[in-house]
Amino acid sequence: MGAGSLSITRPLLQWLQADTAWHALPLRQRAWLQWQARMGSLNARLASASTISPAAPASALAAPVLVLGPWRSGTTVMHELLAAATGLATPRTWQCMNATRFTSLPSGQRTQAVVARPMDGLAVNAQSPQEDEFALLTLGVESAYRAFWMPHRIDQLHATLDQAHWLADGDWLRTWEQFLEGVLRSSPPARQPLLLKSPNHSFRLHAIQRHWPGTRVVWMLRDGAAVAHSNLKMWRTMVQQHGLTTARPGALEAFIAQALRACAQTLDQAAQTPGQAPWAWVQATRLRLDGEAVVHEVHAQLQLPGEIDGPALQAALQSTARGREDQYDGILPDVLMSAVREFDAAQKRLLKRGGG
Repeated sequence: MGAGSLSITRPLLQWLQADTAWHALPLRQRAWLQWQARMGSLNARLASASTISPAAPASALAAPVLVLGPWRSGTTVMHELLAAATGLATPRTWQCMNATRFTSLPSGQRTQAVVARPMDGLAVNAQSPQEDEFALLTLGVESAYRAFWMPHRIDQLHATLDQAHWLADGDWLRTWEQFLEGVLRSSPPARQPLLLKSPNHSFRLHAIQRHWPGTRVVWMLRDGAAVAHSNLKMWRTMVQQHGLTTARPGALEAFIAQALRACAQTLDQAAQTPGQAPWAWVQATRLRLDGEAVVHEVHAQLQLPGEIDGPALQAALQSTARGREDQYDGILPDVLMSAVREFDAAQKRLLKRGGG
């Protein structure tokens, strides 16, 4: 993902243009992004017109299954294993990276070479289950991933980590539903519920549950220090590869710290809320050691439809096993260490209640 590799629309362009750093970019780069935004917005309008049908309105969407947790907690592996095992419809790379026009793409344009994710080496291709946050970013939703483009503005994106922010904003839900409807239409046979993975939805969970009370959740648990170290690596890599500007000292660390604290609060609230839809708590270390058993347990706990596809699950287990899990032993900044302690304490409280 990055400037030139992801289609954009006018709302994202306007956010980029609102900063003085925009005017310091090379004229050719600004012109290219402006052209992309015009074409992206046009394609988005055409796609919207083509997906609206009395036969399948947005209200036909069932409450989804969400794979959540902080960034770098194991959500990608869990997503890939569940998608393979259940056959549930899920956004694919070619859909998320072409969010403004994927419903009209011919099948020949859906094939891409396999690439390795820089943060862990996991293989990604056009048909890989993908994080729908990239689609929301493209379509103009106020995503934390805007910082990949202009990392010096990450301080402006702290609200994206706040449940109240998303509860107060209904526009993003309409955009999201329209994209998900398109996913269903372009993913035959489309089996609901949709299986969705985005760590960013961890911060929107209350709004999603208000909209779909039956939302089922898989939440990934991982050692807080490992999550923090891995986040620093991931964000720095993405900024280096795709940023139009540079980050300010300490801003990234403060942002990740707030994200960990927000996840800790969500864990505490979820564990104390009776009568909610089923949750499954999965420890990332156990997923790596015994992924097949974990998938069967999650399938049963969340009462997912259908039978598990054993051969497809085995193939996914072999594929995800090739991913790299880095080991970290450096000292974290104080702002992150404080957040790590809060996050780990919330996970321990959850496990003591028998949550995982």
